[in-house]
Amino acid sequence: MTTLYVLTDDLRIDDNPALNLAARDEKLAVIYCIDDAVFKTDRFGCRGMGQHRWRFLRQSLQDLNQDLAERGQVLHLLEGDTLTLSTDLLRTDQFSRVIRTRGHDHRTNLWWNQLVARFVDIEFIEVDGSTLFDQEQIQFETFPDSFSKFRKGIEDRPFRHSVSAPNQLPGSLDLDSRLITAPTSDASPRGGSLAGKDHLTHYFSTEAACVYKETRNALHGEHYSTGFSTYLANGSLSPIQVVQQLFQYEREFGKNESTQWILFELLWREFFRWYGLRYGDLLFEFAGINGQRPLTSFYRDRFIKWTEGRTPWPLVNAAMNELRETGLISNRARQIVASCLVNELEVDWRCGASYFAEQLIDYDACSNWGNWQYIAGVGADPRGGRHFNIDKQTELFDPDASYRNRWGGAAVNEPLDSVDYYDWPVERIGT
Repeated sequence: MTTLYVLTDDLRIDDNPALNLAARDEKLAVIYCIDDAVFKTDRFGCRGMGQHRWRFLRQSLQDLNQDLAERGQVLHLLEGDTLTLSTDLLRTDQFSRVIRTRGHDHRTNLWWNQLVARFVDIEFIEVDGSTLFDQEQIQFETFPDSFSKFRKGIEDRPFRHSVSAPNQLPGSLDLDSRLITAPTSDASPRGGSLAGKDHLTHYFSTEAACVYKETRNALHGEHYSTGFSTYLANGSLSPIQVVQQLFQYEREFGKNESTQWILFELLWREFFRWYGLRYGDLLFEFAGINGQRPLTSFYRDRFIKWTEGRTPWPLVNAAMNELRETGLISNRARQIVASCLVNELEVDWRCGASYFAEQLIDYDACSNWGNWQYIAGVGADPRGGRHFNIDKQTELFDPDASYRNRWGGAAVNEPLDSVDYYDWPVERIGT
């Protein structure tokens, strides 16, 4: 049997059930498709992937290619439309089976579902590998409408079993593909499963895990974040690998509220994975999963000022500057800037979600769009959205202005809009 293994968010050989299944066959082709759509701008003027995640992705692919080469395989990198590329390969009649790690968001599932419908004589298999649980453990008919209900329903269920990396892989097929190269860069974090495992080991060799609940709301500084999300997003690490290290840490040093909070955040990620699969394209809809349209719109001037860090709120500006320059900001900063866009600026939440998709190294479609829905009040928040008082957040989390000073956060004293209600140009202050 000859198998086509399509990589998605599973760029590793350790704890990769899909790869282990593919390893049982006689011949194997491993491909990763870089869809050209991610470099095109959407209706909000945002691209699907920016420079920071592109650098991180190429480093991750290069790392995986080395791991596969040591086991007799080649990673074929294809560029273009994913559906077209996959269709062309399957029309060669070389493959009797196609395997991938299960996808959870509607947009990336579209091409897979179309392939399944077109090639009825080929076996298509999805394997759970990017989640803590298998799909059979999730009750979609009664899927909870909030994280707290989800957590109560699954916290006593066992996690899926981890699998070891295969020692050897089947022979590779010769495909026309691009050479995988990664940029020479000192930018942090570095992509790849090797870097991910090193980071995981280092994190749990420190005291960071036992004080995480106290540091998790910081805007910057040492260990304000676990840093796992960057490697979980493209599958350089699996959540099971993180949980195993966490449990080992708890066995050696004890369990406390901080270590449990790390697990809590992994379950939060888990919730949005299955939330994305459950609600499909509603994950990306303006009215969200409850069908209630927010009282916001697309104010282009306001949106641009927000992305460029030119709002009246210095803390928001600092966070947006950091995001633009590094591709990462803290969880607290994400909540603050999202609340600002939706509540203060009254801009369509999808604009912010699209901009985060472009900028974030750790972009995860389900978590990103699900959390934006949560803030906007059209998602899984039973309280109907979140509104953060920016002045209070500034006092609590940047009392000495160190974060604002570091990232150039200063108030911009200019109108939010270039035209007024009647489309007359707004006179700028000082002119």
